[in-house]
Amino acid sequence: MKKKQKTLVAIAVGVILVVLALVFSGMLSDDAADPATSDEMNDVNIVIYADEEEVANESFEVEDDTTLMEIMEDNFEMIVSDEGFVEAIEGYEQAPEASPSLFWVFEANDEMVEEAADEFVPEDGDIVIWNLMAF
Repeated sequence: MKKKQKTLVAIAVGVILVVLALVFSGMLSDDAADPATSDEMNDVNIVIYADEEEVANESFEVEDDTTLMEIMEDNFEMIVSDEGFVEAIEGYEQAPEASPSLFWVFEANDEMVEEAADEFVPEDGDIVIWNLMAF
């Protein structure tokens, strides 16, 4: 009987070791979600028009919580007022006192956006068009 008990104990210890090995290998694997890298990325296309010509047409891969203003400031020469209004992009300045007045406006996917650029978060696949428009 002692030989049978030793065999059962050896099998039980072996099973426990295998289970522990599987648990620890799962915890230490690279497949575990890392909070710093688990953010999804979005592809966003930015097109800029001024004086009726295309100034820029570029795609960016950004984190899914990145605002349009962050994308613009990271990738283009920008002048932004203290109030958060875009005054110039790539050297093209708006002219509110001119006749007609020129202002920077943007749309996403051919639709007007009712949020400011510092609040608008583009989604994956969005096409954002900036246009220096006369009003």
